[in-house]
Amino acid sequence: MGVGDEIVAAGQAQRLFDADPSARVAIYGLDGKPRWHPIWYGNPAIASPEDVARGETVQRMISGPNCRPYIIYPFTEDTGWTFNADFKCRDHVARLYLTPDEIVLGERVQGDYGLYVLIEPYTKHVNFRWSYDRWVQLVAACPDLTFVQHTHADSMLVPGAYAVPATFRQACGLIASADVYVRSESGLCHAAAALGVRQVTLFGGCMDADVMGGYPGQTCLVDHGKGSPCGRWKPCEHCEAAMARITVNDVVSALRASLAVREAA
Repeated sequence: MGVGDEIVAAGQAQRLFDADPSARVAIYGLDGKPRWHPIWYGNPAIASPEDVARGETVQRMISGPNCRPYIIYPFTEDTGWTFNADFKCRDHVARLYLTPDEIVLGERVQGDYGLYVLIEPYTKHVNFRWSYDRWVQLVAACPDLTFVQHTHADSMLVPGAYAVPATFRQACGLIASADVYVRSESGLCHAAAALGVRQVTLFGGCMDADVMGGYPGQTCLVDHGKGSPCGRWKPCEHCEAAMARITVNDVVSALRASLAVREAA
């Protein structure tokens, strides 16, 4: 769990604020205290703890550690997640408010390289990983496209892609200028939805794409085999096999179909 959870929370707040713009939304944790996260910076729909302390009238919602709306509690590292089928992230699309410096990074990269497809193979969750070799094959299979990879200390550089070091919010700036964003499911996929950017998301067999995906402009590559989605945290042979069933051709086809939407517009 991480920044993506807070983008989903911002989406919940946005839906409440859109329904009643007379009062901003304060996001509370299980401890009964209002919370704040840097990804909400500049968001006019969300009230900060300081705003609440000053007596601002707010709409109150609960979302935070141990009270995420898409998970059924309790769970453990051994059991993994069970997903709440009554919650759909696509019904709660957030908005992100990037700084000029974050926006200009993507604009500069587009100015340097032209229209680009953004990728990043790394994910900290082992059960979301598509093999590095297939990322290399994906780029090699599309010589007519320009690929940019947003990178950090744990990234494995993909030959043929332009590497651009970026923090999470800087990566959002790169997403904002991308034609299509391609990666396995992560918080940055929720960021792409918030920024209105088309994406191809590799779900495999761990996460429930019906709960966590289905955003406008998002193509979800999902394994429908036995035991999917399993929600497992620990390394899982089922998830490894499910990701392996997503072929390079599957991703190329989804990517080109997504690019065709732009060309037809």
